Amino acid sequence: MAILPSMKLDVHDAKILELLQKDARTSLKDLADEAKLTPPTVSARMKSLEEMGIINGYHVAIPPEALGQRVMFFVLKAKPADLEIAGEALARNPLMREVHLASGGRLIAVAVMRDASDHERLTKAIAGVPEILEYDSYSIVKSQKKESWAIVAEGAEVSLSCFYCQKPIQGTPYKIRLGGRDHYLCCPICEKVYREKYAKLEAGARKTQSKA
Repeated sequence: MAILPSMKLDVHDAKILELLQKDARTSLKDLADEAKLTPPTVSARMKSLEEMGIINGYHVAIPPEALGQRVMFFVLKAKPADLEIAGEALARNPLMREVHLASGGRLIAVAVMRDASDHERLTKAIAGVPEILEYDSYSIVKSQKKESWAIVAEGAEVSLSCFYCQKPIQGTPYKIRLGGRDHYLCCPICEKVYREKYAKLEAGARKTQSKA
């Protein structure tokens, strides 16, 4: 188990993330040239960034309007104690593309609709969530700017979540190596329980393979 110092993006990681945000298809060679590293080093850094949850996927951007679909924003109100339940109910609806819990007992959601029947189904679904007290909706007429949310810069603090309790890690993270990858925990208690859980999962997998 290694206790890591406060984690910050260095100039190379920042450049890799900046380039990938602009175009996730950028080749390893081009990333290496721009970051002034070798392709194997870039590959290793990308794997580390993925393990830490800083890179959580590589996506193709398809504008809904290119498929004749309409984007709508929703601002919904619920009691603060009911936000999680209301958010989970909204997130289960396939028309909802983003659901965010906000301050003041509000939820911010983004939905994409193919036609008027989708709009009718969605409004009925929202009305069927008892924790939602009221809401406003707005159709997107024109987008003036749309960028990736994260602002990448050298020296940015890396915020990690504990692999066991899923809570944000405050202070110095604990890093352990299991199954050929790094795992980050917030405290010795989570580390101990996580190791035990991981060992049980591995034992179960080995048992299943032996029966096959």
